[in-house]
Amino acid sequence: MDEQALEKAICLAFQCLLPDLHGEGYRIVSQQAVLLERRLDLLLRKPDGQICIIELKQGAPPMPQVRDQILDYASCWELSFPTQQRPRLIVIGNSIPETTKLELANFGIESRAITKAAVIEALDRGSSGVSVSQGLKLVPDDPDRVKHLLSDYGSVTLPANLPLCPPWTHEKAFLALVNRREKHKELWRKNIYVQLYPQAPNCAVLYGPKAQSTRRGPLHLNPRVKSWNEAAFQKIKPPLIKYVQSDNKGPGKERLNFDWYQVTDWDGFAAALGL
Repeated sequence: MDEQALEKAICLAFQCLLPDLHGEGYRIVSQQAVLLERRLDLLLRKPDGQICIIELKQGAPPMPQVRDQILDYASCWELSFPTQQRPRLIVIGNSIPETTKLELANFGIESRAITKAAVIEALDRGSSGVSVSQGLKLVPDDPDRVKHLLSDYGSVTLPANLPLCPPWTHEKAFLALVNRREKHKELWRKNIYVQLYPQAPNCAVLYGPKAQSTRRGPLHLNPRVKSWNEAAFQKIKPPLIKYVQSDNKGPGKERLNFDWYQVTDWDGFAAALGL
């Protein structure tokens, strides 16, 4: 069962699938609420104002990615609304291994398993009939201050003892592109990347070494958009890079899918980019 199906099922059968939360007075405020460009799968609130953020994952939640993801949501919330209570955090998957449950608990994160069978049984009992809004825009009390506090300035700062010369590494290549003033992702967002060359929309970017979610393939290329530079690709094509996987953003969004690559020869890659 994918995340969208699980999210929809919980909205339709909240009382059956999460009876303890319903009994405590929580109600779903929004699906996919947006806070500082982070999308919260489910945002719940009690009458006393206590907030609960739920992150949904297909199958067993991947660790440590899901832990870091929901902790990032909590940090954004606390910085955005400093006078409110810290949000309650819950991760839900179709299964929760004991090691995952313990790791999440160590960070104050609850976890629940909702199986496909439980979803089918709950939906067979009927819908709650309660409509849930989607995409609620959450505005921080002081947006500029929050963005400043979230910004990872260190990720684009060149250490004094790190020369930008061979032997090249992921960190050196990333910082050399930043140093060349190629455009990078705004620092208050997650998973910072830098463009390989000027482009709009993005079609060739290198994620920084701190971006855990893209470690398997930090180079992301999309030859399906108008800004694609085939000549630049020919300079860095295999064997300097190796294909890993592609995005799957769903029907009708195929042109937005990026292809992920490993860089197998950082020296050759840097030379091809003129670093």
